[in-house]
Amino acid sequence: SIDAALLRPGRFDRLILCDFPGWHERLEILKVHSREVSLASDASLEEVASLTEGFTGADLAAILRDAKLAAVHKVLEDRNNGISDTQPCISKELLISTAREARPSTSAEQKMQYDMDFGQFVSSRKSVSTKARESKGKKVTLA
Repeated sequence: SIDAALLRPGRFDRLILCDFPGWHERLEILKVHSREVSLASDASLEEVASLTEGFTGADLAAILRDAKLAAVHKVLEDRNNGISDTQPCISKELLISTAREARPSTSAEQKMQYDMDFGQFVSSRKSVSTKARESKGKKVTLA
């Protein structure tokens, strides 16, 4: 519960809920973070965006970091097996398997709780401002 003094008018003029990213936002986040890695031409960020409902931006960045690390391990393994030097590149299969293995940092239950908390915050803020208006009453001048 939030202290009513914090909810008085003028303290917080705007309430903003930064919800989890939708499909288009996840795709944009993946595109931004994919600039830092080498992706194979057939790697599909759209497919990863479809697989990652409920993931945060940090979760999506972690998927690409994990895929990059797996690609580096594959190159090192190839070198140990005598295969010529290649640069780490994230294949479609590697990217999709990394996305499928990943879990969101926020569970569905936590997300529901955040939504409920925000709803309670909004309704309690409305009730505080309504009470403040009602308690002011009308000014009367006696002559």
